[in-house]
Amino acid sequence: QPQPAEMSRFVVIGGANVDLIGSADQPLRLHDSNPGTIQTMLGGVGRNIAENLARLQEPVSLVSAVGDDSFGHWILEQGRQCGIDMRAVQLLKGQRTSAFLAILDPRHDLHCAVADMGILNELNPAILQPVLDSLDPEDVLIWDTNLDPELIKWIGGQAHCLLAMDPLSASKSEKARCILSKLTYFKPNRAEAERLCGFTIETPAQIRSALDWFAAQGIKETVLSLGAQGTALAVGQQRLLMSLDSIVPVNTTGAGDCFFAVYLSCRRQGVPLQTAAERAAGAAALTLSDPLSVSPRLKPAILDHWRARQHCQWQDLTQI
Repeated sequence: QPQPAEMSRFVVIGGANVDLIGSADQPLRLHDSNPGTIQTMLGGVGRNIAENLARLQEPVSLVSAVGDDSFGHWILEQGRQCGIDMRAVQLLKGQRTSAFLAILDPRHDLHCAVADMGILNELNPAILQPVLDSLDPEDVLIWDTNLDPELIKWIGGQAHCLLAMDPLSASKSEKARCILSKLTYFKPNRAEAERLCGFTIETPAQIRSALDWFAAQGIKETVLSLGAQGTALAVGQQRLLMSLDSIVPVNTTGAGDCFFAVYLSCRRQGVPLQTAAERAAGAAALTLSDPLSVSPRLKPAILDHWRARQHCQWQDLTQI
């Protein structure tokens, strides 16, 4: 088990954007206006993870870029208010703050989305070098595949600390291929994992094969999200599948970010693998029940309460 790392901190490099979420009341009709509700909230995988960590009272810094506009100032102010160190977020004149426009079906599942993340191309080695130089070996750097491929590769070579990555989408996951061997923590979903390992992941045997494949790349801890099928984990020689009760979500954006943040926080505190995953699943359920991408109700004291509500069941995949 990992030892508690009380002095370590988290640094997140990634997107900080405003989410515009349209939820349809009825089955979506293409090429037509659909009645429903539209919400505006803060999002971005990097920003979401950073806020979740801050709400868990972890020391966390966000490294991103925002425009000198109302959205950008909203992101900066809200981040400071919830305890994120925002000093490394670049405020850029003449640039648009990144935005994510999503259309949800009546079940609140994502139908389609448009992501305007171009401002992240303004991040470069000159901006990031001081951040990476400040990291200690026990710190955790979390970054995602919204960044330029060459920058991702450069960060992987420059950051001498624990590395965690969310690959974001099947197509963007290709950017992660060159740095898999350097990762301590990796959280792909089924589509992203299938893209990287090159085979279908459906049966328990295939899930185990995928976990074995990621371990063979050199990843220390793989957290494979399988939707309704649960979450599979590979750490050392362990190959486990955690299944959960189904949940009717209020909002599906942000649950995976919360899961990863809670999992990382627990593991850095020395929490055993299964307990960390169960607490993360409980926190993700809390997020699914909240209209916001990050639930303001998240705090350390409620993790075990929500964990107990999930009725987690475990399968040892090494027996297959």
